[in-house]
Amino acid sequence: MATLQKIRNKAGLLVIVIGVALLAFIIGDFLNSGQAFFRMSQDKVVVVNGKKVTTQEFSELVNRRTEEMQAMFRQQYGMSLPEGYSARINKDVFDQIVQEMVISDAAANVGVQVSKEELTDLLQGDHIAPQIQQMFPSKAELLNFLQVIFNDDLSQYPENVIEQIQDYRTKWIALEQDVKKQRLSEKYLNLVLKTMAPNKYDLQASYDNGRKSVEFAYALQPYSSVADKDITITNEELTAAYNKDKERYKQDAHRTIKYISVEIVPSEADYKTTEEKINALRETFASTKDMGGFLTFNTDVPYSEAYVAVNTMDDEMKNFVQKSQVGDVYGPFFEGEAYKMYRLMGKHNAPDSVKVRHIMFPLNSDAATTTRIDSIYTVLRNGGNFAEMARQYSAERNSGANGGEIGWVTETDAMQFGKEFNDLCFNSRNNGVVRIESPYGIHLVQVTERKANVAKANVAQLVMNVRPSSDTYSELYNKVSQYIANNNKLADFEANASHEGLLVNTATLTLDDISFGTLNDGRTVVKWAFNAKKDVLSEIFNIENSFLVAMVSDISEKGYMPQAAVEPYLRQELMREKKAEKIIADLKAKNPTNIEAAAKAMNSKVEEAKFISFNTSSIAGLGSENALIGAATTAAKGKLEGPIAGNRGVYMFAVTGQENNNEPIDAAAEAEKYNQKVYVLLNQFMSVLEENADIEDNRIKFY
Repeated sequence: MATLQKIRNKAGLLVIVIGVALLAFIIGDFLNSGQAFFRMSQDKVVVVNGKKVTTQEFSELVNRRTEEMQAMFRQQYGMSLPEGYSARINKDVFDQIVQEMVISDAAANVGVQVSKEELTDLLQGDHIAPQIQQMFPSKAELLNFLQVIFNDDLSQYPENVIEQIQDYRTKWIALEQDVKKQRLSEKYLNLVLKTMAPNKYDLQASYDNGRKSVEFAYALQPYSSVADKDITITNEELTAAYNKDKERYKQDAHRTIKYISVEIVPSEADYKTTEEKINALRETFASTKDMGGFLTFNTDVPYSEAYVAVNTMDDEMKNFVQKSQVGDVYGPFFEGEAYKMYRLMGKHNAPDSVKVRHIMFPLNSDAATTTRIDSIYTVLRNGGNFAEMARQYSAERNSGANGGEIGWVTETDAMQFGKEFNDLCFNSRNNGVVRIESPYGIHLVQVTERKANVAKANVAQLVMNVRPSSDTYSELYNKVSQYIANNNKLADFEANASHEGLLVNTATLTLDDISFGTLNDGRTVVKWAFNAKKDVLSEIFNIENSFLVAMVSDISEKGYMPQAAVEPYLRQELMREKKAEKIIADLKAKNPTNIEAAAKAMNSKVEEAKFISFNTSSIAGLGSENALIGAATTAAKGKLEGPIAGNRGVYMFAVTGQENNNEPIDAAAEAEKYNQKVYVLLNQFMSVLEENADIEDNRIKFY
């Protein structure tokens, strides 16, 4: 009972405790959900007219583009993507997103769309999109592919094949959207182009503008003839001029940085160490029986067993080969920031290059594919149509579409497919179809032509590039670190650099920038600059073999440039306008009646301009003077005209000759010239669409 009474006495407190606990639980849940909501609301790389693209969506597009670019670089250049290329891919993807979303909205506003039937026709109908045709040379192959990837029953396939099919399905669905977006863009832009297409009256007017040419005498009184001190410009006039043309002073967000960059280069000790290392390897290099294995761990240039035409070698190597016997060694010698040695591995005469075609199939093919390869091999050996088989069956699309033709290859090219491939091409006289394997797949190969034999040699190269050591790296890093520790204020950062043998550079960065100064990939610095405060030192960046440290010296947000920033330009414009008014008033008061009198009144001389038409963009000796050109091409002959305010000063002129081209119009030529202007306008039209769209660019937070 006593215990029960105690509970009753504490009941009020218990209610409060439970209430507080419940409230804490509710608030905690609210905060957690609120944080999740906040994260979701912030998860937007770009927003166009209210439609957002999340980081996941953006990353998926970037990954797709990266895969495409990696494949292209491997295929066309035999290399992976260059370092720093990801920033360029991010920018390309962003630009594409913005353009597609802007065009999508603009197209919807005028009722342009891509129907389901139209899209089906582009994907698998009679008008298949070009990007799909590149992947599937025949419609039958395309339809077979679609049947496989959209088959709900995949139980007949092994697990790894099922994963591949599902991956293909995902990529195909993305490709469908790409085709649809591209078609929508084409339809909308074609509609825009048709509104700009010239009719016969436009072409005639364009022709007439260039048909009439004039020559005229003119006199110029330059603005410099009026002293600046004689012109008064008030603050009110400056403000009025700024407000009048304020749209001209729109600006994107940008940051101005001051930075020091120190290149990480080898020291004298590094050169000496590298020389000692290569000298120590000379005996082994000269005697090893396993050159490939030895060089795998000791050279910066991979060893190739390919024989190279002597006449294509550089002078150093050519002289060595021509004067040496197999087994001879040359070097070490220093060239191009590296120590090198050569060893002559072999000499022979062989075709300079051969012309090859092939049909390629994937490695580790299933039983059905292996049977197909055997069947095709048999057909080809019995005189079957190689080109047709390649177009239909080759997994290597580029050569397959060209009948399997690889073209002319050297031994260096052929060796990329392996020694067996190279030996078939250069060490055999077999002109028939041969089946071989390479790291890339199973090939049915045929050499169709061989060029004449030339002298060739195989030279092993032991190359050691001189690189900065860890000691050199630390020394340079410490130098930069010590400098910024002692000069962490902007004024000191700039003032004291020269005393330490350092150079302070300036760069103005926009949200779009990837490179600046001598840096090709400075995106890391750009991202830092847009998230940094003014006059605060950055970390020490290690970029492109340099240590870089920076400070933001100026922050400008998107909007209008402040009046103070453009005041020098405003003052210059107002000065020119007021000087023009003064000169014109003086000339009108003097009232000259001919060009000579006008020149005298202007304290100038008479000059001539010839072959001026309405299409003329500049006048010899004067540059761009559109007001003068427009007035001269429409003025009557012999009459004094002006005064006219131009870019350089005030002009008076008199037309002295007129000439009309009476040749009939060449409508096709005129249409071509007109269309060139139309395409310029189309690019400007796209820029205007994007300027008028509500675009929120948050890339700098993520990329």
